[in-house]
Amino acid sequence: MQFVLDDEQIAEIKQIVFSVVKDGIKQVENQRPYLNRKDIAKYFGVAESTISYWASLGMPVAVVDGRKLYGKQSITQWLKAHETRLQGQEKKPVTIGVVTGIK
Repeated sequence: MQFVLDDEQIAEIKQIVFSVVKDGIKQVENQRPYLNRKDIAKYFGVAESTISYWASLGMPVAVVDGRKLYGKQSITQWLKAHETRLQGQEKKPVTIGVVTGIK
């Protein structure tokens, strides 16, 4: 059995194959349990400086031969432990100054 495809069909198949391969690469990248600072910042959607700041607050960091690695699971647990609930908390009152004696 032989199939004959026109150029449009061939282009569509190529696009599908490229998309599947690209998604597969993304899945493999996301399976890495430890990331460098740049990648962990991207993973959590924050700036690299935020990762450094969190580390200064006690966020877990693995140091191997002088290289810092950040575990996705341990950082997620650390963030969950630092979550606060704002429900039920009243907003702080706003102080308004009164100006008197305007001439």
